[in-house]
Amino acid sequence: MKKYIFIGGLVFLISMLVMIPASIAAKLLPNHIRANQYHGNIWDGSASSLTVDKLNLGSVKWNVKPSCFLVLKLCADIKQNNHDLNSSFLLKVRKSTALKNLTASGDASILNNIMRQYGITLAGGFEADLEEVSFSDKRIDNIDGDMKFSSLAVNGVLRVLLGDLSSEFEPQDEHTLIRISNDEGHVDLSGIVQLFNDMSYELDVNIRQNELSSEAVKNGMQFIGDQQVDGSVRLQQNGKLAI
Repeated sequence: MKKYIFIGGLVFLISMLVMIPASIAAKLLPNHIRANQYHGNIWDGSASSLTVDKLNLGSVKWNVKPSCFLVLKLCADIKQNNHDLNSSFLLKVRKSTALKNLTASGDASILNNIMRQYGITLAGGFEADLEEVSFSDKRIDNIDGDMKFSSLAVNGVLRVLLGDLSSEFEPQDEHTLIRISNDEGHVDLSGIVQLFNDMSYELDVNIRQNELSSEAVKNGMQFIGDQQVDGSVRLQQNGKLAI
């Protein structure tokens, strides 16, 4: 009899856990992340709208992997989409947070909340294929993979068409090295960005005019950086990302 009582109690407990509504996630999210209109349960659910700070990421679906509990981790497959961004990744949470096998595509303008702080905005499309992005609080610990922008335009004091821009992320000991280059732009660009764990960065890029460069771009390049003997302009800058 005790055996059957134990089994019955276990089944009841499991059924109660399975039936925990997805809306309970609202109590687990930090203050800067909000979601609306939950569906399903806490293990396999969705929300029609997810907002991080002031950025609306659209709908999100998740499927929690109970097997990760054995190693004291939270793991979940997540898919997100709206008209500007579509992504899918495996979320792993322990002492820090990691996004594994992240694929994303969308409109580059989704980055403009950040870029406006530097006096520029972006237009074009992008695709990302990242093996891992790990972070804790607002510190980035590691980025590995690549991101490609298509028909990228940078709008600031000048409008510069960069064409197809490639960014390759290589994790180092205390920073991520980002190699950037472009094709079919109205200038030729190549260089590196070092993004440190505390969100500070160092930029070192060479910009060269080509046959597609407009007179406005040619005249404006002298004010962007230091003129080199080969005719290119070297832009060096350091700062901290305000995210």
